[in-house]
Amino acid sequence: TKSEMPTAAPQKRHAETMTTKGKKVKTADPKKALTIFRDFVAGKSVLDVLNEKKKREMVQLDHSITVARALQVLKKNNILSAPVVLAASVLDHESEDYLGIIDAGEILRKLCRETTMLEELEAAKKKGLNSDEKVWDFQKKLDSVCQEFWTRKLIQVCGQDVTLLPTVYSKTSVKELMTHMLFDKSGHPIHRVALLDQARVSAIVTQSDVVKFIKRHEKELGPILDSKVEALGLYDPSKGVVVVTADTPAMEAFHLMFTKELSCVGIVDDNGVLIGNLSTSDLRGLEASRFSHLSLGVAKFLKISKALSRPFATVLNARLNMLRALALPLGSTFKELLKLVEENRVHRAYIVDKNFKPIGIITLSDILHILSVVAS
Repeated sequence: TKSEMPTAAPQKRHAETMTTKGKKVKTADPKKALTIFRDFVAGKSVLDVLNEKKKREMVQLDHSITVARALQVLKKNNILSAPVVLAASVLDHESEDYLGIIDAGEILRKLCRETTMLEELEAAKKKGLNSDEKVWDFQKKLDSVCQEFWTRKLIQVCGQDVTLLPTVYSKTSVKELMTHMLFDKSGHPIHRVALLDQARVSAIVTQSDVVKFIKRHEKELGPILDSKVEALGLYDPSKGVVVVTADTPAMEAFHLMFTKELSCVGIVDDNGVLIGNLSTSDLRGLEASRFSHLSLGVAKFLKISKALSRPFATVLNARLNMLRALALPLGSTFKELLKLVEENRVHRAYIVDKNFKPIGIITLSDILHILSVVAS
């Protein structure tokens, strides 16, 4: 009979109820919560992420345009990178052939390798860049050194500087997507993947897109949200933070990032207090005619960059507003971290001590790693 039919047991979510002296007490299990969250994202697809993303036209770079023109296209569309395609007529195909993706950071890395840019900077530093007139003379020298590079065809500077992105499909699960975005075979972070549709790149999905998706569904994280970032192992205090001073030439700071294979460096004052952040994202909108601005100290370089115009609401970060570093104090929760990086659309957060000195850094790669890879 209907009354004899067994009732289904309620599905266990993020907490179990246990009895203590006759009282019901809820206990949170972060490990169980991680399993539940991974089951949730395994049931969601790349299409779900894209449906929550603001629609924008796909920008592609033709292999035959100049490097200077490529930078103009990136600036016009307010993007850092774009796929490079070989025109269909070259291959005698009906559609373009995807070569890879290139960004302003890769162009700068190539510029450092194939011109005397760094040598000129070192020579100028020895003479002293202690006046506006000397800086102006040095910038004119840089423009002359780099002039030939800007006229090269994009395909000439691609080579190793075009990143062949991992590819996903619309039905790829978000769990698998997060795994693809971690590290390549060489151990380098992967910040974006290409979505293929009938052998063509139809969209680029970034780490920021996935973190925004996670933030919108943060209730699925349960007790993980209230876990301290230290307890989750999101950063290693023993590794410290690579930093530069405010007067370090921006070009030198970027070169340091390239040689150490970093995506950013912190900026500190003479007392080691965090006052800013420099990352490859700060190359957004930088055209060939403005590359000489890289000879300026990082503080001046950032102050004139349009990418630094976003205000931040938190009291802790008010002092960092101009130089665009974001920080959290020791003991911050995962929920506070998610809110900070997602609302301010940044790729990392610094952990600072009571004196505002950086002791650690958490990137989007770290967040995706902790959520997608089963901990040992």
